[in-house]
Amino acid sequence: RKDKSAAFRVTLLLGVCYAANIGGTGSLIGTPSNLAFIAMLEKLYPGSDEISFATWMMYNVPGLFLCVIIGWFYLWLVNIYFSKRNNNDESKDELYGIILKRYQRLGSLTSYEASVIVLFSLLIVLWIFRDPKFIPGWYTALGFKLKVGDSAITIAIIFLMFLLPSDFRDLSSPRILEWKAAQAKFPWAIIFLVGGGASLAQGAQVSGLSTSVGLILSELKTLPPGLVVAITCFSTAAATEIFSNLTVTMIFLPILSQMALSIGVNPLYLMLPATVVASYAFMLPVATVPNAIVFEEGNMEMMDMLKPGIAMNIMCCCVQLFTLHTLGIALFDLNKFPTWADDRNLTNFEYMVINATQIRNNTQIL
Repeated sequence: RKDKSAAFRVTLLLGVCYAANIGGTGSLIGTPSNLAFIAMLEKLYPGSDEISFATWMMYNVPGLFLCVIIGWFYLWLVNIYFSKRNNNDESKDELYGIILKRYQRLGSLTSYEASVIVLFSLLIVLWIFRDPKFIPGWYTALGFKLKVGDSAITIAIIFLMFLLPSDFRDLSSPRILEWKAAQAKFPWAIIFLVGGGASLAQGAQVSGLSTSVGLILSELKTLPPGLVVAITCFSTAAATEIFSNLTVTMIFLPILSQMALSIGVNPLYLMLPATVVASYAFMLPVATVPNAIVFEEGNMEMMDMLKPGIAMNIMCCCVQLFTLHTLGIALFDLNKFPTWADDRNLTNFEYMVINATQIRNNTQIL
């Protein structure tokens, strides 16, 4: 039987794990799967401009807070309120002492940290107000003729970090960011993975694989769209327990794009929730990096993560479905088929349906 401190440790670590996974859905840069979604959307549907840094946050942040509150309440209800273990005031005082000691060890804010905070805050503001949709953005107000995307803003801020000194009182001090540190710490693998995912999506589209899969999945058009998106969400959440969320989105998004065209719904109606729920992996240690770290550091047993993880997966997927049919429809007009959807894909799909029907009929005659 676990002692009180071990149970409390598991509860705290699971809370950190849930918050880390859910928190990645709040912004476009939160997880690599979000970046893969944007890359594929721009590649498959260049005319789509609904998704920006601001609209993504407007859509996901309310659901993020709701999922975090649900996770907190669920862990408190199961592991504390209904637990037969009594609260230990000595353990609380000891925990408070440890946290206070770690906080004091951090020291005061350095010039490096202050500079990074200022530049990162500037980056967030430029991202959000570039084209927030609900008001004219700075991009429109300044009348830029060239298209300025979120990537260009990021590169500009990074360029400033290479130029500006870390201490403005001493202009000869090292730069805020130096190439040696950037080269060593930059996650180069993500660039290849996201780029490879976009190439995979384009290859599947050009080769006709996505259309063929969409032809097979067109049988789902007999089902209500709400049921289709529910199946999509729970299937994606289940798959991301075994594979990384980036891998799942790279495989699923091209298929979901073609499926949306085949059943005549907005591609965002399937692609957007699938991307978000790809971060809802709470059951297995191998699902995400936070899961693996928490499982190892907490000396947990498999059931410590599996049991509460199943409930969290179901509840968070339900939150996403609710968000999709409320904020999603209000922000992105998901109940209408968009004009930016690639008509060529739809035409090719219908052409393949005719060909497949003719081939099937000829086969039956023979």
